[in-house]
Amino acid sequence: MGPGFENGFLLDASSGMNGCAMQKRKPSRQKPNARDQVAHSAPGQMKDALLSDLGGVLPAEEVFDDLPTVVFFVKDRMGRYVVVNQTLADRCGGGIKTALIGRMPSDIFPAELSARYQRQDQAVLRSGRPMVNRLELHLYKGRRPGWCITTKRPLRTQDGAVCGIIGLSRDVDAPGHKSPAYTELSETLDFIHEKFSEPLRISQLARRAGMSPHQFDLRVQRLIHLSPMQLIQKLRIDEAARLLDETDRPLAQIAADVGYCDQSALTRRFRSIVGLTPGQFRQRPR
Repeated sequence: MGPGFENGFLLDASSGMNGCAMQKRKPSRQKPNARDQVAHSAPGQMKDALLSDLGGVLPAEEVFDDLPTVVFFVKDRMGRYVVVNQTLADRCGGGIKTALIGRMPSDIFPAELSARYQRQDQAVLRSGRPMVNRLELHLYKGRRPGWCITTKRPLRTQDGAVCGIIGLSRDVDAPGHKSPAYTELSETLDFIHEKFSEPLRISQLARRAGMSPHQFDLRVQRLIHLSPMQLIQKLRIDEAARLLDETDRPLAQIAADVGYCDQSALTRRFRSIVGLTPGQFRQRPR
């Protein structure tokens, strides 16, 4: 977790966002270009050919360095920063990435922010479940509080064990950090993430956020590009997919656990979103 993580961070793209390979860029060796051989092949073969040309990895950190309104980070299983982009370094590390490596959120952020971040990290590390599209306060340049949308996903070893976190926080064009509208909206979105399996009415959620249903719908769509109802459905389907992968629970039980009235309702919604029935999803090759 030392200088080897300073620059040229590469993600093992063979396992997408769940790969834990972090390594320095090595001088490339010329290899036969396989792309011409798969010009008309399946997408999977095209991806394999490109990864072969790149030595099995895709650059990540360097790309995120060019996004001044996006914070990118990777943390180890202890919740310590091992990779950060230049935006986070500019905001919290005096412009020096190495100043943040090995540190916890509590070493960098005010207590009222760091406590929330570390609770999130521990929840992702313990459960192996991602945290997606959370509206929360962050620090902008000059350590000025500002709103952002944060996503954190678990990193896994080849054996499937959670070994860290990869995440993004993107700035939101929002009112000041003391705005009651965004504070109440943030709390309402947190409530949805916690209670998605329960009956939720948009009118009640809007009232909780201090808005009309129409205002609530527009504001949520602007922030996360999903309507409130789409967000609820996505959370339910994501959890159903996790339970199908990680448990042997009957489909009827999973339907009840994620908030559907019966197995048929889960099957209809799951197939419309995923393209497979829950049974087909569970039996798919992996």
